[in-house]
Amino acid sequence: MSATALAEYMITQAAEQQNILHDSRFTRPPIVTANADAMRALRAYNCDPRRPSSTLEKVKDALTIRAKSIGLKPKNRDEALRCIEIIKMFERSENALGLRSMALRPAPRFDLIDIEGVTVSVQPDCLVDGLTNHVGAGLIRVAKAPDPAACKMEDTRARRGDHRREMARYMVALIQILLEAQDGALGTPDRDFCFVADVRLGERIGPADNHARRLRDIRAACRTISTLWPSIYPRHSVLRR
Repeated sequence: MSATALAEYMITQAAEQQNILHDSRFTRPPIVTANADAMRALRAYNCDPRRPSSTLEKVKDALTIRAKSIGLKPKNRDEALRCIEIIKMFERSENALGLRSMALRPAPRFDLIDIEGVTVSVQPDCLVDGLTNHVGAGLIRVAKAPDPAACKMEDTRARRGDHRREMARYMVALIQILLEAQDGALGTPDRDFCFVADVRLGERIGPADNHARRLRDIRAACRTISTLWPSIYPRHSVLRR
């Protein structure tokens, strides 16, 4: 399972949990990751201590040229325009996210970790250097769903925002589990240096007040998932592919 899928599993009802488990087992991710150009630019920018604005400007210019290319497939044009909008969204919320004050460096590609019998992929976008060899990590979240900005009703907008925040808090807990699985190779894991920077909310979300309980809940959920996993069968839509 991906960290995002497991975090969403933790905050959804039983029927939706079944969909998440099914999709995690049988749905294959696309070869080209959505928003890849924007994410590469944001990682490079935030892991550079100088935070040069030219890093983001060059990428936006290149994407603008690509979007105007004659013969470009509509899907690829939409992807280029979406990446431009994501970068602009980050620029508007950069001060609120508060990443400039953090000592960030590129994160390696981590091996999958085992949580109570469930194989989970947690891939932070950056590592955070703390004091006295302490280390944290952060995720930059740009995914659209659920999108609070798409709502007309204030209560719906608030619910979607809370949904994203709850997911982020579980993802922070998963980041800590990931760092602890490295057995000190990166430093001493420190939850206070772990975060999710939600670009669409314009918020940097750290550990919850009940962080320790969330760690326990994740492990308990993974024990349940490990038991259920063999009984999850592909639906007709998968078999028809």
